[in-house]
Amino acid sequence: MTQRISCKDTTWLVSECRERALTQEEQQNLERHIERCPACQGASKQFEVLFSQLKHYLGNSDSKENAKD
Repeated sequence: MTQRISCKDTTWLVSECRERALTQEEQQNLERHIERCPACQGASKQFEVLFSQLKHYLGNSDSKENAKD
């Protein structure tokens, strides 16, 4: 059963899903909240950009260090 979650909970779940797989209920709650909340829709897009940039820069950082070894 899905339940309503707050914007704060949504932010936590977006961050948490980077560390572990969300449960089906958590994923449904997250998706439902983002569908209905314009503020979290914008934040979700910003997180996507941020996570993509982190992946890019951390990936480049790792390859540079590996090249030195």
